[in-house]
Amino acid sequence: MSGFVVDSNLAKMFILEFWMEVVDVEEGLEMDVTLGEGLRRLPVYLLLDTSGSMMGAPIQAVEEGLALFKREVEKDTFARETVWVSVIVFGREVENVTQGLIPVEKLEIPSLEAGGYTPLGAALRLLLDSLDRDVKKAVKGGEKGDWKPLVFILTDGKPTDDWKSPRLELLNRRERKVLNVITVGCGPDIDEGTLREIAVGPSFKMDADSASFAAFFRWVSQTVKAVSQSLSQPQGENTPAPMPVPPDVLQYIP
Repeated sequence: MSGFVVDSNLAKMFILEFWMEVVDVEEGLEMDVTLGEGLRRLPVYLLLDTSGSMMGAPIQAVEEGLALFKREVEKDTFARETVWVSVIVFGREVENVTQGLIPVEKLEIPSLEAGGYTPLGAALRLLLDSLDRDVKKAVKGGEKGDWKPLVFILTDGKPTDDWKSPRLELLNRRERKVLNVITVGCGPDIDEGTLREIAVGPSFKMDADSASFAAFFRWVSQTVKAVSQSLSQPQGENTPAPMPVPPDVLQYIP
């Protein structure tokens, strides 16, 4: 199956739309907070569809992609120190397999099993729970909190539970500029209209072959490293991070 081709102008539109505002995680607080001791964390959430449509080669490719993500991020000195990751799977089971945010170097690649339906709503609720529980908020007059979380959602685009309420909450948070979200639909039966409906933030679609999954996870790792490297620079928190151009296998849906 041949991969989708990205229109270069659409890719530029995406980068302009989704430039990374690396602001503090705080809601309604002043920006005159002091930097605490130690490095601030960059939370990264990976929500992965493990429903029956992912059975066989796709689910194996997702496991291999996770391993690739871990290797690539760990190669970067600053990213290795600052990136904390959470992996949420949704299929027969809905689970935060990392039990919250953990340092990327402590990420153990889970053995994923495909089956069941696509409970995207339950996965989004787990995401919201972790955002509230695990992401450090800034304290006015004290330490700055974590950097704005990056959220990547990979799904077959056919949710089977109540997903509208948690999606609305995520949209509200995105509009308040407290997180960035990218939604990617995978597989030959992806419907653009449905994907737009469930998407939180910019959306893409791609094939479900191993090369596409590898390219997706490599791009995720490049994006995470680009944001991390930007934050390591003087005044980095006030400067948009350069977004790597999406690979050809990802088709941006405007």
